[in-house]
Amino acid sequence: MHRPQPKRDEVSVAVGILLRRGRVLVTRRPEGTHLAGAWEFPGGKIRPGETPEAALRREIEEEVGAAFDKAVLFHRQHHLYPERAVDLHFFLCIGGDGPEPVPETDAVRWVVPAELSGLPTPAANAEVIRMLQSQLC
Repeated sequence: MHRPQPKRDEVSVAVGILLRRGRVLVTRRPEGTHLAGAWEFPGGKIRPGETPEAALRREIEEEVGAAFDKAVLFHRQHHLYPERAVDLHFFLCIGGDGPEPVPETDAVRWVVPAELSGLPTPAANAEVIRMLQSQLC
């Protein structure tokens, strides 16, 4: 007998890869959240009617207090977690001001791309991390 799969929540997310002097910005997910403790590129959910770039600007400002001049789509992928499906829009963020951490994040760190392999990161970021390492290392 075929049992229907439970429906996963589907979420569209804009993610920013902020580059400064050969380093990328990562933030640690707070305790009590999905993937708590994992290091990830800052970003968040795209609201209904919002473009991915507008969501990215809003989320980067809210999460790390940073701004950027231009965002270029670097990679897009769909990833399935057990509890949700995620449509990820990864943008390279060019220019702008450095971040000032805000209370929403419990840690903010600038790392060289090679360091990303030693950090616990979401499975959905693995391909982008490999791409960054091959292009920036």
